[in-house]
Amino acid sequence: MRTLTGARPSGLLVCALLLLAPWLVAAHGPTASRQNGDQGGGSTTVGGVVVPGIDSVAELNIPRETRDLTAELEWGGDVMGWCRFVPGMWPDAPAAALKVGSERVVAERFTRDGHGNTTAHADVSDRLPSILAADGRTVVVRGAVPGSGEPCWGKWRLRVSWQASLDVRTTAEPSAARPGEPITQHAVITNTGGVPLDRIEAELGTGPCRRDVDRLEPGRSAEVSCGGAAPEDGALTAHVRGTTPDGAEVTAEAGGRVEIPPQAQIELSIGNIAFAPTTEAALVPVTVHNPSSVRLVDVEVTGQPAACQRKIGELAPGQSITYTCRAAPGERVDLTVTGIGVFGGAVADSAHVVRATARAVAPPAPPPRAAAPLPEVPPPSAPPELAESAGVREAPGRTAAIVAVLGVLVMTVSVGALSSATRIGR
Repeated sequence: MRTLTGARPSGLLVCALLLLAPWLVAAHGPTASRQNGDQGGGSTTVGGVVVPGIDSVAELNIPRETRDLTAELEWGGDVMGWCRFVPGMWPDAPAAALKVGSERVVAERFTRDGHGNTTAHADVSDRLPSILAADGRTVVVRGAVPGSGEPCWGKWRLRVSWQASLDVRTTAEPSAARPGEPITQHAVITNTGGVPLDRIEAELGTGPCRRDVDRLEPGRSAEVSCGGAAPEDGALTAHVRGTTPDGAEVTAEAGGRVEIPPQAQIELSIGNIAFAPTTEAALVPVTVHNPSSVRLVDVEVTGQPAACQRKIGELAPGQSITYTCRAAPGERVDLTVTGIGVFGGAVADSAHVVRATARAVAPPAPPPRAAAPLPEVPPPSAPPELAESAGVREAPGRTAAIVAVLGVLVMTVSVGALSSATRIGR
């Protein structure tokens, strides 16, 4: 009987490992899991172990017609302790490359966990079709060849993820309109995810209205429209939702704007009404002002009294015109000013006439003025000769009495003398 050499026990160990490989694969064989994410996205993960001489096979569960997949392959990790007895299969780190399907995947980066185990990583999103078998679902990781210096046993894992998402953009035609004017809102809906979407509903704020799209494949777009009136603030809204093959709901929303042209405005005011100093009419000050940035034409003031009506014509932005008219005492002043804006050199139609009103009442007539009092007439002055007499100046009444008595005496003396002369003549 031939004596066993020192290499024979290792060869026997390798043979034993090859015999036990099916059991090892079964015990630490392929694993698979699937998770659904938010907004209808999801992922699926498969994995297994690399055993010398044995291929590790797993099956991916990817939804049909899924596009834009993201895939990452990793291998290495915790190596079984007995691998140290396999000659030429105990490197310090995972192999730099792994044979998966028809591809040789080279590690792009390495990570180390808290236990000192090293794991290799590689992004295989663009190479996924060649990694998978012809059925598009099966993953085959080739087993290491004993003595090749590759890992004895390392775990591998392939994670494939996808997203379900929608995008919507909204515009209006025409792009500029005044509030209340008719417009058509358009919305372009795009399936930006990796799975087809069904039962797509779009709700457009103009109208409002709802439009349906039966199905959108990944990367495809559809346009919907809705007629309505331009909103006061010019804001457009669009809300979209769809359903993934798994029944998850995907939503999107967008906003847009209708350009609102500058608004024409006009102001009318009546100042303090006062009476004219030389007439019985009240003076009414009227001011017309254009506070907007729009030029106004055909500006005219109408109403009562007729004397306050004016045809102003054109009023530039920020311009004011003041004039004065007459009103009767107590008359009601009721005026209206109108004008038409000029936008982009074109005069707006009559439906967009701007107007303003102002009202006041003229005060009643003031009461008639009272007659001015007559000036006081001084008493007649005394004759100079009497004025020289202090007595006359001091007692004019007594002086008059004395003068009267003297007069009587003179007359009596005159009559007596005349009587004496008559007797003598006889």
